[in-house]
Amino acid sequence: MPLKSLLAKMLPESDRRAARQTLWLGAITAVQVLAGLIQVMFSARILGPEGFGILAIVIAAASLVFGIATMPGEEVITTYATRSIAGGKPEEAGRVLRLALGAALSMRLLAYGLIAAGTFIVAELLGLVNSAYVLPMLLYSVTGVFTSVFGESVAVLRLADRLQLGFAVMVASTLSGVVVLLWAWSTGGGLLMVIMSSVVRTAVLGAGMALLVALSASRAGIPGLLRSRSVRVPPDVRRFQVASFGKSSAETLHLHADALLLAGFTGAAQVGLYRAARHIIDATKLPFLSLAQGLQVEYSRQWFGGNGAGVRNLSRRFTLLAVAVAALGYGLLFIFHQPVIRILLGPDFAEAGSPLLFMLPGAFVFTSIAALYVMPTATGRATPHLIAMSAAVAAQAIVIILLAPSYGASGGAWAVTVHSLVFAVAMIPFVVPILRQTYKLSPATETLQ
Repeated sequence: MPLKSLLAKMLPESDRRAARQTLWLGAITAVQVLAGLIQVMFSARILGPEGFGILAIVIAAASLVFGIATMPGEEVITTYATRSIAGGKPEEAGRVLRLALGAALSMRLLAYGLIAAGTFIVAELLGLVNSAYVLPMLLYSVTGVFTSVFGESVAVLRLADRLQLGFAVMVASTLSGVVVLLWAWSTGGGLLMVIMSSVVRTAVLGAGMALLVALSASRAGIPGLLRSRSVRVPPDVRRFQVASFGKSSAETLHLHADALLLAGFTGAAQVGLYRAARHIIDATKLPFLSLAQGLQVEYSRQWFGGNGAGVRNLSRRFTLLAVAVAALGYGLLFIFHQPVIRILLGPDFAEAGSPLLFMLPGAFVFTSIAALYVMPTATGRATPHLIAMSAAVAAQAIVIILLAPSYGASGGAWAVTVHSLVFAVAMIPFVVPILRQTYKLSPATETLQ
């Protein structure tokens, strides 16, 4: 019997859809991981720990501005456009999509304008008074504009079940960035050439994904996307969008403020070691983030369709899968972390081994709950993630302040683990009531903010 027919008999349609989307998101993520590792490998060897630390500070500063001044729309699309489509309201789904795309793009353009106008002021506030930081900051910030609607584009492809096209665009963008990195490596290029590889890669990615959105909206159940300018949406969508803005800001602080805070207590070399180790850990999390994203759309379908058993079954099966894979993967990384560091970063980064090990417990906890922490968002509740992420970021900052002056990169690594532990604990009071509510779920279920 063909494998496809066998899977059709073994798995319900909801599981097959979730598995298919997870596989394609996993393929996209695999390319992202590969692109990130290649970027780190070449950047580390071209720049060394000191230069790599400077690059990390530039990226963190630009990304911090973009992240705070961002109105993400991916979850708005996957939750509320899905609800509108399931309820037979394609016009409302179109308004949700236009609101998400327009808000994301306009906020990113505003953020770049702020960076361009205030680069010298921002550099001085961060202690980067050397004018050599100005051009790298402005150049790298262009990548934020090119990727302004990437998440929203992926959300549309998920609704249209055309993630394979997004995979093709991701491959093309990665190859373009690799070409520039090879050029920089062969010609002895420095910081600007390394940054230029990111600019080229994100330009190809942004253009390709924008084209796919235009071609796939109708198939996603949102016809006539460009025939109207209306962005009038129900009040709960607007509240969700505002909460998503707050959550995105908290996530940005987690992703980028740590490097800047660590730089205030240590030097660029310690920041370089810390960020190098975190690059590896963050790369290992990406497949689990794909799992969470793949499940989120299916959770929304089942929740708004009144299928509580479907929600429970999805969460149970995929949580067991996440725990098993995380245990195996991080166990192997614990054993072989030094060879991995030598292969990816080179011998100059051998000291990144300790920070990497200190991040492993938190990474295991975070990835193990990948199938659970998206449940509040998928059911229309954006504030739980915001509350949990804010508490985790606050705990991370406190640990950095306490440990970084004495332990440098290792102190920052412990802060990452504390962040994951606090986030997981804070999500429990929000996930458990949702699972309980699935036992009395009906198609008329109302979402709560």
